[in-house]
Amino acid sequence: MYYGVYAPWEHYPKNLRHYEIQNPLSVVEEFFSCAWPKSHRRDLKEWRDYVINEKFFTGKKHGPCSVLFIHEINMKLLEALYLLWLDYEENKYRLSIPSETQLEEEKEKWIYFPNNLSVKELLNPYKVVKKIFKKISPEQFRDYLNDWLHWALSNSAIDETVVPGEVIMVYENMLKLYSAAWLIHQRQLKNGLTKLTKKTANEVCAIERPPIEIRPINPTLTAAEKLALDEVLDTIKNKIPSIQSVTLLGTHEHPFTYYLLILLDEKEKIAEHEVGNKIEDICRHHISVIAIVHKANVARQGIESGKRFWNNVMSKGMGIYQVPELQFPEFKLVAEDDFTKRSAIDWERWGLQGKSFLKGAKYYIENKDFTLAVFLLHQAAESTLIAIIKAILGYRMSAHNLSRMIRLTLLFTDELKNVFELNTTEGSQMFNLLQTAYSEARYRESFIADEESVKMLMPKVELLLHTTEEVFEKFTKANKC
Repeated sequence: MYYGVYAPWEHYPKNLRHYEIQNPLSVVEEFFSCAWPKSHRRDLKEWRDYVINEKFFTGKKHGPCSVLFIHEINMKLLEALYLLWLDYEENKYRLSIPSETQLEEEKEKWIYFPNNLSVKELLNPYKVVKKIFKKISPEQFRDYLNDWLHWALSNSAIDETVVPGEVIMVYENMLKLYSAAWLIHQRQLKNGLTKLTKKTANEVCAIERPPIEIRPINPTLTAAEKLALDEVLDTIKNKIPSIQSVTLLGTHEHPFTYYLLILLDEKEKIAEHEVGNKIEDICRHHISVIAIVHKANVARQGIESGKRFWNNVMSKGMGIYQVPELQFPEFKLVAEDDFTKRSAIDWERWGLQGKSFLKGAKYYIENKDFTLAVFLLHQAAESTLIAIIKAILGYRMSAHNLSRMIRLTLLFTDELKNVFELNTTEGSQMFNLLQTAYSEARYRESFIADEESVKMLMPKVELLLHTTEEVFEKFTKANKC
């Protein structure tokens, strides 16, 4: 077996994006941001049952797309684990093996702890991964799961070409890989995701904050920051030849981050969000970058039609690169009164919607429907973040990624990130639960939200809405002066 820089050709990932191949741990993190291990285990069992029985997967809520989603994330997890194992084999001397005492502490504190691995495997989950991939290679796993997908959507049970023992073997080994992936994921987070406590929920609204600060779009750079930005620019230009323009919108200190507005050639066929992901991944090992990516014609149309983002924010940014043939119309700066009025319209549209979702969440909590409640908490947070980004920047985010939204708000304030206390284990866990709610409630029929967790999450979302409203009021007052 070859353990060098690249995965062996026959096992090379076929379901991962370029940036996921470079950072396979992100796939594991995404897998558990979709659902907790118990939910993944339930989904796998349900999928297996449709394989071995004559009934076929229809999906009561979302149709067959549910099993397609389960198939996709499992295929990606397998390939990511294989890459992580190769990296471990090359650099195993770097891995710190926990003691048995630490293992007992993990069992006591973690929100979930696997019970289907030996002590040696619990101490070093890569032993599990190695053993399983020695038994079933990645390409064999791909074939098995593709067969599972076929039979789960077929109205007949498996035929004589499929040995039932193979289905059981795949199922049991997938469960063990889930456990290994969870251990790797948890220890990467150092203290892992621990059990929620009532104290955390009760104290969440009592956070003392200094006066709210809102930073304008007016980037300045030190000599060292300018030099580092030049290196970033050279790197992304070499990797993305279709880049037409790069504008610096601002920076953030912790961790130091460049916020870049990047325009592409209109003939670029790769989707803008994929280019943005690739740029951020290219820069990841050197410095943090948030890339807002659009085609150049979108910018021109936005400027001509008087859009706030393209006229005010882009014009106030620092242009650091532009190809000679790219020409923009003259900026039409939006007057402060008009800017404030449009901001208020955006706030009325999205901010009030966030409050309505929160009311709905409270209603469903009172009626003991915690699955709908946690979904509406996610929607409340998403609408509120859309509202403040649209109000202050004039920019409309369309993704459901709360983490990316929070990171974008750091361009103008730290207040919203501070709500979730992401530097703490409890805060990270709360936020992860909120992110998970969207895909869990929409795509997993077996998902049942936990009453205690939902009730603990409610104060966090209430605080987010309250803080966001304060940020908007501060922004409005500043623009009226």
